[in-house]
Amino acid sequence: MGHHTEVQIREEKFIFTGKAKRFTFILMGIGLLLAMLGYFTYHPSEHELVLKRLLANILVDGYFFFIIATCAIVFVAISQLSNAGWYVAVRRVPEAISEFMPYGAAIVLVIVTLCLFFLHGGIYHWMHDGVMETDPTLMKKTWYLNKPFFFIRIVLFPAFWIWSAMMIRKYSRNEDIVGGIVNFDKQFKLSAAFMIVFAFTFSMFVWDIMMSIDAHWYSTIYTIYNFATGWVSAFTLIYLMVWYLRSNGYLNIVTDEHMHDLGKFMFAFSVFWTYMWVAQFLLIWYANIPEEVAYYDHRLWGSYKFYFYFNLVMNFAVPFFFFMKRSFKRNRNIGMFVGTCMLIGHWNDVYLLVMPGAMNLAGQITEHNPTGIIDTPAQGVGFMEIGFLALFAGAFLYVVLNALTKANLYPTKHPYIMESALHDTGI
Repeated sequence: MGHHTEVQIREEKFIFTGKAKRFTFILMGIGLLLAMLGYFTYHPSEHELVLKRLLANILVDGYFFFIIATCAIVFVAISQLSNAGWYVAVRRVPEAISEFMPYGAAIVLVIVTLCLFFLHGGIYHWMHDGVMETDPTLMKKTWYLNKPFFFIRIVLFPAFWIWSAMMIRKYSRNEDIVGGIVNFDKQFKLSAAFMIVFAFTFSMFVWDIMMSIDAHWYSTIYTIYNFATGWVSAFTLIYLMVWYLRSNGYLNIVTDEHMHDLGKFMFAFSVFWTYMWVAQFLLIWYANIPEEVAYYDHRLWGSYKFYFYFNLVMNFAVPFFFFMKRSFKRNRNIGMFVGTCMLIGHWNDVYLLVMPGAMNLAGQITEHNPTGIIDTPAQGVGFMEIGFLALFAGAFLYVVLNALTKANLYPTKHPYIMESALHDTGI
């Protein structure tokens, strides 16, 4: 165990090089071509499935990157409220990640708006004309699942989160100029208000955007499950971005101690995500209530079976067995491998949340089919899915890397910057 004897706190500016920009543009270009190829070569027996698959893919990626960006600023707010010192050296990375929030929210809002007002429900069965008035189960939910109230929620909630993130970044950057604790105190107060509002509104946002795709089904821990997905994905991306910056000569005060801490968060919350996954599954399986079991029927025994078990391998087995070893959290190559697996795994997790319900067709309500929903076979991860993922990943990286150029790579006048620079996790 050792401490730094000399630490230089100096301004560091990230340069978004032409090579890095070309990489993001190439990624977006390849993604767009693959997505178009997948769209124009998809010829299902039901033409309606083409539109559904397109909308579902955009929603999967928009939602996935949006909750990562949102959870990144949540990490900053929680660290601010807990007076944490260790994270200050890497703070500008989650701040930069949060700059994707407006774009992610806009994408989700566009998809939901199209389904609400222009596409007769689209991937949301409950939005189809006449469904809420004739379905016995959904009739009981009309006080909450109605179009005006729904639209107000999906506009106001993300708008407040985005504004809070913008102000937190503003105060943080002002701190670099004026120093002192004035902006530090402003961040503390805003973080407190943000977290109180976020705790309630995120639950409703998740119910609206994700759980209402399967409107007949519900889970009492669905919110925390979605949060766990975004939370561990945000830590993973912060970890990967810090490794990228360090390998390019930036973040001189960040050490393997910081990487160890970020790796521990990835390890711990991958276990937490697994606990939520198992808790939700076992409770529903044991109770064996038809309305609840239907959600897993298509995913566990149906055509999405491969993706169901792939989830566990990538999101639990890989981080658990690799990051259990202390030195692996500090190893760049192993860390990049584990982090990449986890991001792919949690994208697959969101894919499973959306696709099975979104791709179902609306049929006639009969005695044998009281919901009027017709299950369709899994479309699988093809050119369209890979293409949209690459397209969104390229756009996300461009926004984040560009955001890193707007401020010092670490807050040089933060009250805890020296504490962070001298951070040591011990043994």
